[in-house]
Amino acid sequence: MTSIKEIALVAGFSQSTVSRLLNHDETLSVSENTRIKILETAKKLHYPIRPQEIKRQYKIAVFFSLNPQHEIEDVYYYDLRRCITEHAKEEYIDIIFMNIPDSTNSNAYDGAIAVGYFDTLQLTQLRQNFSHIIFIDGNPDPEHFSSVQPDLEYATTKAVNLFINRGFTNIGIVTGRYWSTNIPNNQVVRLDSRLNYFKNIMTDANLYNSDLLFQAHDFTMSSGLTIGQKIANILKSDLAIDALFISSDSLAIGVLNALNEVNPHLAHKIAIISINDSASAAYTQPALTTFHIDIQQLVATAFDKLDDMISFNKTVQTTTLMTPTLIYRDSFKKD
Repeated sequence: MTSIKEIALVAGFSQSTVSRLLNHDETLSVSENTRIKILETAKKLHYPIRPQEIKRQYKIAVFFSLNPQHEIEDVYYYDLRRCITEHAKEEYIDIIFMNIPDSTNSNAYDGAIAVGYFDTLQLTQLRQNFSHIIFIDGNPDPEHFSSVQPDLEYATTKAVNLFINRGFTNIGIVTGRYWSTNIPNNQVVRLDSRLNYFKNIMTDANLYNSDLLFQAHDFTMSSGLTIGQKIANILKSDLAIDALFISSDSLAIGVLNALNEVNPHLAHKIAIISINDSASAAYTQPALTTFHIDIQQLVATAFDKLDDMISFNKTVQTTTLMTPTLIYRDSFKKD
Protein backbone atom coordinates (compact mmCIF):
# COMPACT_ATOMS: atom_id res chain seq x y z
CA MET A 1 0.00 0.00 0.00
CA THR A 2 1.12 3.57 -0.66
CA SER A 3 2.82 5.15 2.35
CA ILE A 4 2.38 8.61 3.88
CA LYS A 5 6.01 9.29 2.94
CA GLU A 6 5.33 8.60 -0.74
CA ILE A 7 2.31 10.89 -0.74
CA ALA A 8 4.31 13.64 0.97
CA LEU A 9 7.11 13.38 -1.61
CA VAL A 10 4.75 13.58 -4.57
CA ALA A 11 2.52 16.30 -3.11
CA GLY A 12 5.45 18.39 -1.87
CA PHE A 13 4.39 18.68 1.78
CA SER A 14 5.79 17.38 5.03
CA GLN A 15 4.92 13.88 6.23
CA SER A 16 3.46 15.42 9.37
CA THR A 17 1.04 17.61 7.41
CA VAL A 18 0.01 14.74 5.14
CA SER A 19 -0.44 12.34 8.06
CA ARG A 20 -2.51 14.76 10.12
CA LEU A 21 -4.73 15.62 7.17
CA LEU A 22 -5.34 12.00 6.14
CA ASN A 23 -5.96 11.06 9.75
CA HIS A 24 -8.56 13.79 10.07
CA ASP A 25 -6.74 15.92 12.64
CA GLU A 26 -9.24 18.71 13.40
CA THR A 27 -6.50 20.88 14.93
CA LEU A 28 -4.66 21.04 11.59
CA SER A 29 -4.99 24.35 9.76
CA VAL A 30 -4.09 24.29 6.04
CA SER A 31 -5.30 26.14 2.97
CA GLU A 32 -8.00 24.66 0.76
CA ASN A 33 -5.47 24.29 -2.09
CA THR A 34 -3.13 22.33 0.18
CA ARG A 35 -5.93 20.07 1.33
CA ILE A 36 -7.10 19.42 -2.23
CA LYS A 37 -3.58 18.69 -3.50
CA ILE A 38 -2.85 16.18 -0.74
CA LEU A 39 -6.17 14.41 -1.19
CA GLU A 40 -5.78 14.34 -4.97
CA THR A 41 -2.26 12.92 -4.66
CA ALA A 42 -3.44 10.28 -2.20
CA LYS A 43 -6.28 9.36 -4.54
CA LYS A 44 -4.00 9.02 -7.57
CA LEU A 45 -1.62 6.84 -5.58
CA HIS A 46 -4.58 4.65 -4.53
CA TYR A 47 -4.29 5.48 -0.84
CA PRO A 48 -7.57 4.55 0.91
CA ILE A 49 -9.32 7.76 1.95
CA ARG A 50 -12.14 7.52 4.46
CA PRO A 51 -15.34 9.36 3.46
CA GLN A 52 -15.18 11.69 6.46
CA GLU A 53 -11.85 13.02 5.19
CA ILE A 54 -13.47 14.31 2.01
CA LYS A 55 -14.94 17.55 3.32
CA ARG A 56 -15.67 19.12 -0.03
CA GLN A 57 -18.63 17.60 -1.87
CA TYR A 58 -18.76 18.40 -5.58
CA LYS A 59 -22.09 19.18 -7.18
CA ILE A 60 -22.16 18.22 -10.84
CA ALA A 61 -24.81 18.90 -13.49
CA VAL A 62 -25.27 15.97 -15.90
CA PHE A 63 -26.77 16.72 -19.31
CA PHE A 64 -28.05 13.51 -20.88
CA SER A 65 -29.32 14.66 -24.25
CA LEU A 66 -30.80 11.51 -25.74
CA ASN A 67 -34.24 10.47 -26.84
CA PRO A 68 -35.67 8.67 -23.75
CA GLN A 69 -37.17 5.80 -25.75
CA HIS A 70 -33.94 5.25 -27.67
CA GLU A 71 -32.02 5.33 -24.40
CA ILE A 72 -34.23 2.60 -22.95
CA GLU A 73 -33.84 0.44 -26.06
CA ASP A 74 -30.08 0.99 -26.44
CA VAL A 75 -28.49 -0.83 -23.51
CA TYR A 76 -25.18 1.04 -23.99
CA TYR A 77 -26.66 4.40 -22.97
CA TYR A 78 -28.79 2.79 -20.28
CA ASP A 79 -25.60 1.35 -18.77
CA LEU A 80 -23.81 4.67 -19.18
CA ARG A 81 -26.46 6.53 -17.17
CA ARG A 82 -26.44 3.79 -14.52
CA CYS A 83 -22.63 3.87 -14.19
CA ILE A 84 -22.62 7.67 -13.84
CA THR A 85 -25.19 7.41 -11.05
CA GLU A 86 -23.38 4.58 -9.23
CA HIS A 87 -19.92 6.17 -9.51
CA ALA A 88 -21.18 9.49 -8.15
CA LYS A 89 -22.73 7.69 -5.20
CA GLU A 90 -19.52 5.76 -4.47
CA GLU A 91 -17.42 8.94 -4.63
CA TYR A 92 -19.87 11.06 -2.58
CA ILE A 93 -20.51 13.38 -5.51
CA ASP A 94 -23.86 15.13 -5.80
CA ILE A 95 -25.19 14.91 -9.37
CA ILE A 96 -28.32 16.37 -10.90
CA PHE A 97 -29.54 15.12 -14.27
CA MET A 98 -30.71 17.95 -16.51
CA ASN A 99 -31.94 18.27 -20.10
CA ILE A 100 -31.31 21.87 -21.12
CA PRO A 101 -28.30 24.05 -20.19
CA ASP A 102 -29.75 26.52 -17.71
CA SER A 103 -27.85 29.63 -16.66
CA THR A 104 -30.24 30.26 -13.75
CA ASN A 105 -28.57 27.88 -11.31
CA SER A 106 -25.24 27.22 -13.04
CA ASN A 107 -23.29 28.93 -10.24
CA ALA A 108 -24.53 26.24 -7.86
CA TYR A 109 -22.50 23.58 -9.70
CA ASP A 110 -18.76 22.89 -9.65
CA GLY A 111 -18.82 21.41 -13.13
CA ALA A 112 -20.81 19.51 -15.73
CA ILE A 113 -20.85 16.19 -17.55
CA ALA A 114 -22.47 15.99 -20.97
CA VAL A 115 -23.64 12.96 -22.93
CA GLY A 116 -25.38 13.17 -26.28
CA TYR A 117 -25.84 15.76 -28.96
CA PHE A 118 -26.40 19.49 -28.64
CA ASP A 119 -26.93 22.21 -31.22
CA THR A 120 -24.57 25.16 -31.61
CA LEU A 121 -26.57 27.43 -29.30
CA GLN A 122 -26.71 24.81 -26.55
CA LEU A 123 -22.96 24.18 -26.79
CA THR A 124 -22.41 27.92 -26.44
CA GLN A 125 -24.67 27.96 -23.37
CA LEU A 126 -22.68 25.12 -21.82
CA ARG A 127 -19.42 27.00 -22.34
CA GLN A 128 -20.84 30.22 -20.92
CA ASN A 129 -22.51 28.66 -17.88
CA PHE A 130 -19.91 26.11 -16.78
CA SER A 131 -16.17 26.59 -16.44
CA HIS A 132 -15.43 22.87 -16.22
CA ILE A 133 -17.20 20.46 -18.56
CA ILE A 134 -16.37 16.98 -19.79
CA PHE A 135 -18.15 14.98 -22.47
CA ILE A 136 -18.47 11.21 -22.21
CA ASP A 137 -18.68 9.04 -25.35
CA GLY A 138 -18.07 11.83 -27.86
CA ASN A 139 -16.72 15.34 -28.32
CA PRO A 140 -18.69 17.85 -30.41
CA ASP A 141 -15.99 20.52 -30.19
CA PRO A 142 -12.49 19.41 -29.03
CA GLU A 143 -11.28 23.01 -29.13
CA HIS A 144 -13.63 23.97 -26.29
CA PHE A 145 -14.47 20.72 -24.49
CA SER A 146 -12.58 17.84 -22.94
CA SER A 147 -13.85 14.29 -23.36
CA VAL A 148 -13.39 10.62 -22.56
CA GLN A 149 -14.60 8.31 -25.28
CA PRO A 150 -14.12 4.84 -26.78
CA ASP A 151 -11.75 4.70 -29.73
CA LEU A 152 -14.29 3.85 -32.43
CA GLU A 153 -11.81 4.44 -35.25
CA TYR A 154 -9.59 1.71 -33.79
CA ALA A 155 -12.54 -0.70 -33.48
CA THR A 156 -13.76 -0.03 -37.02
CA THR A 157 -10.28 -0.35 -38.52
CA LYS A 158 -9.54 -3.59 -36.68
CA ALA A 159 -12.87 -5.17 -37.59
CA VAL A 160 -12.62 -4.36 -41.30
CA ASN A 161 -8.98 -5.45 -41.50
CA LEU A 162 -9.88 -8.76 -39.84
CA PHE A 163 -12.54 -9.31 -42.49
CA ILE A 164 -10.15 -8.43 -45.31
CA ASN A 165 -7.39 -10.64 -43.92
CA ARG A 166 -9.89 -13.50 -43.75
CA GLY A 167 -10.35 -13.11 -47.52
CA PHE A 168 -13.79 -11.48 -47.48
CA THR A 169 -14.55 -9.01 -50.27
CA ASN A 170 -18.28 -8.35 -49.89
CA ILE A 171 -18.15 -6.44 -46.61
CA GLY A 172 -21.04 -4.29 -45.43
CA ILE A 173 -21.87 -2.02 -42.52
CA VAL A 174 -25.02 -1.55 -40.45
CA THR A 175 -25.12 1.81 -38.73
CA GLY A 176 -27.65 4.20 -37.24
CA ARG A 177 -28.55 7.82 -36.66
CA TYR A 178 -28.33 9.87 -33.48
CA TRP A 179 -31.37 11.76 -32.16
CA SER A 180 -31.76 14.22 -29.31
CA THR A 181 -34.58 15.60 -27.17
CA ASN A 182 -32.71 18.92 -26.95
CA ILE A 183 -32.87 19.60 -30.67
CA PRO A 184 -36.03 21.21 -32.15
CA ASN A 185 -38.32 18.59 -33.75
CA ASN A 186 -35.92 15.88 -32.54
CA GLN A 187 -33.80 16.25 -35.68
CA VAL A 188 -30.80 14.12 -36.57
CA VAL A 189 -27.76 15.99 -35.29
CA ARG A 190 -24.91 13.66 -36.25
CA LEU A 191 -24.34 10.54 -38.30
CA ASP A 192 -22.23 7.69 -37.01
CA SER A 193 -18.48 8.39 -37.21
CA ARG A 194 -17.91 4.66 -37.77
CA LEU A 195 -19.48 5.03 -41.20
CA ASN A 196 -16.81 7.49 -42.34
CA TYR A 197 -14.03 5.29 -40.93
CA PHE A 198 -15.53 2.29 -42.73
CA LYS A 199 -15.84 4.09 -46.05
CA ASN A 200 -12.23 5.30 -45.92
CA ILE A 201 -10.79 1.86 -45.15
CA MET A 202 -12.91 0.05 -47.73
CA THR A 203 -12.22 2.68 -50.41
CA ASP A 204 -8.47 2.41 -49.83
CA ALA A 205 -8.79 -1.37 -50.21
CA ASN A 206 -10.87 -0.88 -53.39
CA LEU A 207 -13.70 -2.85 -51.79
CA TYR A 208 -16.32 -0.24 -50.95
CA ASN A 209 -19.80 -1.08 -52.24
CA SER A 210 -22.59 1.38 -51.44
CA ASP A 211 -25.16 -1.41 -51.90
CA LEU A 212 -23.82 -2.95 -48.69
CA LEU A 213 -24.38 0.20 -46.60
CA PHE A 214 -27.42 -0.24 -44.33
CA GLN A 215 -28.53 2.91 -42.50
CA ALA A 216 -30.95 2.23 -39.64
CA HIS A 217 -33.28 4.78 -38.05
CA ASP A 218 -31.28 4.61 -34.80
CA PHE A 219 -29.19 2.10 -32.82
CA THR A 220 -32.03 0.09 -31.26
CA MET A 221 -32.92 -3.58 -31.60
CA SER A 222 -36.16 -2.74 -33.41
CA SER A 223 -34.22 -0.79 -36.06
CA GLY A 224 -31.83 -3.73 -36.37
CA LEU A 225 -34.80 -6.02 -36.96
CA THR A 226 -35.96 -3.83 -39.86
CA ILE A 227 -32.49 -3.81 -41.40
CA GLY A 228 -32.16 -7.56 -40.87
CA GLN A 229 -35.32 -8.14 -42.89
CA LYS A 230 -33.81 -6.13 -45.76
CA ILE A 231 -30.58 -8.13 -45.53
CA ALA A 232 -32.53 -11.40 -45.59
CA ASN A 233 -34.22 -10.33 -48.82
CA ILE A 234 -30.88 -9.33 -50.34
CA LEU A 235 -29.39 -12.73 -49.51
CA LYS A 236 -32.18 -14.33 -51.54
CA SER A 237 -30.97 -12.36 -54.57
CA ASP A 238 -27.64 -12.50 -56.38
CA LEU A 239 -25.98 -9.86 -54.15
CA ALA A 240 -23.47 -11.56 -51.86
CA ILE A 241 -22.64 -10.48 -48.31
CA ASP A 242 -19.60 -12.10 -46.70
CA ALA A 243 -19.35 -9.99 -43.55
CA LEU A 244 -21.03 -7.16 -41.65
CA PHE A 245 -19.56 -4.62 -39.27
CA ILE A 246 -22.47 -3.49 -37.06
CA SER A 247 -22.22 -0.30 -35.01
CA SER A 248 -23.90 -1.59 -31.84
CA ASP A 249 -24.95 -4.85 -30.22
CA SER A 250 -28.57 -3.70 -30.11
CA LEU A 251 -28.58 -3.33 -33.90
CA ALA A 252 -26.72 -6.62 -34.32
CA ILE A 253 -29.17 -8.52 -32.13
CA GLY A 254 -32.06 -7.15 -34.18
CA VAL A 255 -30.34 -8.17 -37.42
CA LEU A 256 -29.68 -11.70 -36.14
CA ASN A 257 -33.26 -12.07 -34.89
CA ALA A 258 -34.57 -11.14 -38.34
CA LEU A 259 -32.22 -13.55 -40.11
CA ASN A 260 -33.09 -16.38 -37.73
CA GLU A 261 -36.79 -15.80 -38.29
CA VAL A 262 -36.35 -16.22 -42.05
CA ASN A 263 -33.82 -19.06 -41.92
CA PRO A 264 -31.33 -19.86 -39.11
CA HIS A 265 -28.78 -20.75 -41.78
CA LEU A 266 -28.67 -17.11 -42.89
CA ALA A 267 -27.60 -15.95 -39.43
CA HIS A 268 -24.58 -18.27 -39.56
CA LYS A 269 -23.76 -17.50 -43.19
CA ILE A 270 -22.44 -13.97 -42.55
CA ALA A 271 -19.43 -13.07 -40.38
CA ILE A 272 -20.46 -10.35 -37.93
CA ILE A 273 -18.47 -8.07 -35.62
CA SER A 274 -20.32 -5.60 -33.42
CA ILE A 275 -19.54 -3.07 -30.67
CA ASN A 276 -20.49 -2.81 -26.95
CA ASP A 277 -20.32 -6.39 -25.60
CA SER A 278 -23.72 -6.08 -23.96
CA ALA A 279 -24.96 -8.75 -21.56
CA SER A 280 -27.05 -10.34 -24.33
CA ALA A 281 -24.21 -10.62 -26.84
CA ALA A 282 -23.08 -14.04 -25.61
CA TYR A 283 -26.58 -15.51 -25.94
CA THR A 284 -27.50 -14.62 -29.52
CA GLN A 285 -27.59 -17.21 -32.29
CA PRO A 286 -24.77 -17.23 -33.23
CA ALA A 287 -23.10 -15.63 -30.20
CA LEU A 288 -21.82 -12.16 -31.13
CA THR A 289 -18.17 -11.33 -31.62
CA THR A 290 -18.05 -7.77 -30.32
CA PHE A 291 -15.79 -5.07 -28.95
CA HIS A 292 -16.02 -4.68 -25.19
CA ILE A 293 -16.24 -1.06 -24.02
CA ASP A 294 -15.45 -0.76 -20.32
CA ILE A 295 -18.21 1.70 -19.44
CA GLN A 296 -17.31 1.76 -15.75
CA GLN A 297 -13.73 2.74 -16.58
CA LEU A 298 -14.99 5.27 -19.13
CA VAL A 299 -17.11 6.95 -16.46
CA ALA A 300 -14.46 6.72 -13.71
CA THR A 301 -11.86 8.31 -15.99
CA ALA A 302 -14.27 11.12 -16.89
CA PHE A 303 -14.98 11.88 -13.22
CA ASP A 304 -11.24 11.84 -12.44
CA LYS A 305 -10.52 14.27 -15.26
CA LEU A 306 -13.35 16.57 -14.20
CA ASP A 307 -12.05 16.39 -10.62
CA ASP A 308 -8.63 17.55 -11.81
CA MET A 309 -10.18 20.34 -13.88
CA ILE A 310 -12.11 21.64 -10.89
CA SER A 311 -9.38 21.17 -8.27
CA PHE A 312 -6.58 22.74 -10.28
CA ASN A 313 -8.66 25.01 -12.53
CA LYS A 314 -7.30 23.36 -15.67
CA THR A 315 -8.33 25.08 -18.88
CA VAL A 316 -6.46 23.06 -21.53
CA GLN A 317 -8.88 20.77 -23.36
CA THR A 318 -7.94 17.11 -23.81
CA THR A 319 -9.49 14.07 -25.48
CA THR A 320 -8.89 10.68 -23.90
CA LEU A 321 -9.49 7.66 -26.14
CA MET A 322 -10.03 4.28 -24.50
CA THR A 323 -9.25 1.21 -26.61
CA PRO A 324 -12.03 -1.40 -26.72
CA THR A 325 -11.17 -5.11 -26.52
CA LEU A 326 -12.46 -7.57 -29.12
CA ILE A 327 -14.32 -10.52 -27.59
CA TYR A 328 -14.35 -13.43 -30.04
CA ARG A 329 -17.46 -15.58 -30.24
CA ASP A 330 -19.25 -17.65 -32.90
CA SER A 331 -20.27 -14.87 -35.29
CA PHE A 332 -16.57 -14.37 -36.15
CA LYS A 333 -14.31 -17.01 -34.66
CA LYS A 334 -10.67 -16.33 -33.93
CA ASP A 335 -8.18 -18.04 -36.24
